[in-house]
Amino acid sequence: MTGLNVPSQGKLTHLRLQAMMREHSFPSSEILYLGELTEDGLKDHYYLINGAHRVPASRIHDLESLEDD
Repeated sequence: MTGLNVPSQGKLTHLRLQAMMREHSFPSSEILYLGELTEDGLKDHYYLINGAHRVPASRIHDLESLEDD
C-alpha cells in the first residue's frame, strides 16, 4: 500500500495542543502558540511555555492533564 500520509509525532502533539487550547482557557503566560517557524532548516510548530521557553512541538514528549477536584 502506498501513498499513506501518516502525521509525525510532532504534528500529532501540535494537534493535541491546539485542541486543548480550544477547549480550555490558558493564560498566554502559561502557553502561547507562536506559529509554524523554520529553525536550523527544519519547519515545526512552536510554543512559548511559561513565558520563557520557546519549544517546538516535536520536542514535547508528553501531555498530561492536571485537573482540580
